[in-house]
Amino acid sequence: MMGYAQIMGSFTLDGSLINQAPFEEVKRKGVVGGQGGGGVVGVEKTKRESGLFGALGWGNIGESLGGLLGASEPSSIREMRGVASSKTVPLITTPQSILFVDLRLAPGESRSYTYSFTIPRGLPPSHKGRSMKVAYNLIIGTQRAGSTKEQQVKHVDVPFRVFGSVNSRGEILGHDLMSPYIILRDQARTASIDPSSSAKLSPTKKGVSSSKTEENTFSDFLEYVDNLLDRPRHNSSMGLLSPTGTMPGRSTIAEGPQTMKEAIDTAILRSNLTGAANQSANRFEIARSGRRVAVIMLARPSYRLGETMSAVIDFTDSRIPCYSIQISLETSEKVDPAIALRSNASIYRVTKKVHASFSENALFAQKLAFSPTIPPNATPEFITSGVSLEWKLRIEFITPRLTHEDGEETSWDDLLEEISSDDRGVILAAAQRLPAESFEVQVPIRVYGAVSGAPEAPDEQGLPV
Repeated sequence: MMGYAQIMGSFTLDGSLINQAPFEEVKRKGVVGGQGGGGVVGVEKTKRESGLFGALGWGNIGESLGGLLGASEPSSIREMRGVASSKTVPLITTPQSILFVDLRLAPGESRSYTYSFTIPRGLPPSHKGRSMKVAYNLIIGTQRAGSTKEQQVKHVDVPFRVFGSVNSRGEILGHDLMSPYIILRDQARTASIDPSSSAKLSPTKKGVSSSKTEENTFSDFLEYVDNLLDRPRHNSSMGLLSPTGTMPGRSTIAEGPQTMKEAIDTAILRSNLTGAANQSANRFEIARSGRRVAVIMLARPSYRLGETMSAVIDFTDSRIPCYSIQISLETSEKVDPAIALRSNASIYRVTKKVHASFSENALFAQKLAFSPTIPPNATPEFITSGVSLEWKLRIEFITPRLTHEDGEETSWDDLLEEISSDDRGVILAAAQRLPAESFEVQVPIRVYGAVSGAPEAPDEQGLPV
């Protein structure tokens, strides 16, 4: 009889960590754009069946498109009761986009349809955390003609992954959890695919694009040669013109990034620049009591999912020795104190997730390197009004316990202690007890959602329904 497609995104919160009372009103907003939403309060099923659809025996079509759910109970009231008892809070809901109506298929015959919808920017990425879980689904529903049992709508939830959004400067966009995207107007684009026409058009499009690329490359080369010939020969101080340099007639203003991937690439390239306070974003000097312990150096402070980051701990010219070092790449969820039920330290211990760790003896080391790989299936950094995800490099230093003596400099116990001494020499052995203390630092890093090495136009993935 008909088939539809729609997108739904929602999140769930842990009741032991976050107060869920402020989100009860948000749940009611999702009734209008929900899977069975759109009913009118006070309109009962008996009235619907007495109309034109009821006379034709197609009363359930209205239900599938957002009609009544109860036998004699108003639909919206029934939905609001169900939504209130549900734990999921909506992020985005779209209306049901009709794919086909009155479709007849012969045995063995199949039809394909396209559905495309532009997801609003700023939505949090797909996440499976402790305090918050975010999921997005593409819902495909069909309804067959026949008896009352066969006319029930059958739907399939197809999960898909969403990455974080950035603006043109590479800054991560946030989202207000109290303001979901409830889209009432159908903005999706649907079409039927003809297998014969799609097979014929694909090679032609590829050939046209390749020919245009070759033509543009050849024209750029001719323009470069013409600029070399038009330059004055007597001025030899200008040097050789670079193909990538600014040519006459071209604008010197750099164009902004056109896509989100270009914005992320530009932000990563600029992340190593020194800030206004003349502080490097990838070099941190660690000290205790005004004395240097180590210097932490990062290849860059921003990465993508799937990339391998590089961190070096330099102990050269350190004034306080370091016995051991422990490094871990971890993520933690930060909850707004207005809705948090526990302290920040307690939430950090519960939501902390270690992705890679490294432990090494640093007694006589000059430098130590740590090269973890950011998991491709991890969640990139995101910001919302209630819960945010942060990436950090936590480094724990174990140093000797400092002793302060009057009139003397700070000292600490030696690694070797004297066992015996005579005229032949002194016998030293490793100290059995070594007073030590530890402290840790957290270096913030930024992880974007663009998968490293992903093609510009990935291959389409299908799921038979």
